Amino acid sequence: MNIKVFTALVMLILSAPANAARFDITGDIGQIRYHEASNSLAPLWRKHTWFEIVNPETKPNCKSYASGTYAISIPENNETALTMLLSAKMANKKVMVTLDDSILFPDNGYCKLQYLTIL
Repeated sequence: MNIKVFTALVMLILSAPANAARFDITGDIGQIRYHEASNSLAPLWRKHTWFEIVNPETKPNCKSYASGTYAISIPENNETALTMLLSAKMANKKVMVTLDDSILFPDNGYCKLQYLTIL
């Protein structure tokens, strides 16, 4: 293999993760939605949960659910994150959500939760 081609391939592979950014988003919790396991209306979302961050201080490269809100997904079987989220919402507390905008789940646009902090 030509050294120039090899170098170009290595640079291309290494440049993709460089576009990702970690975001710490602080805001209020909007709606929380769970998709039931036998859901036929949105099959990609079966057994998954997502929630809104309302009026975030930072704007990530995630899907804007409504004006001033972003949808963050929580994969199935993450009861700890869901319990923390519900506790914060009931106590009317702000949360800080940490995410990497290169990890989209379950489809394009929805950023996947990495960390959840109740403030």
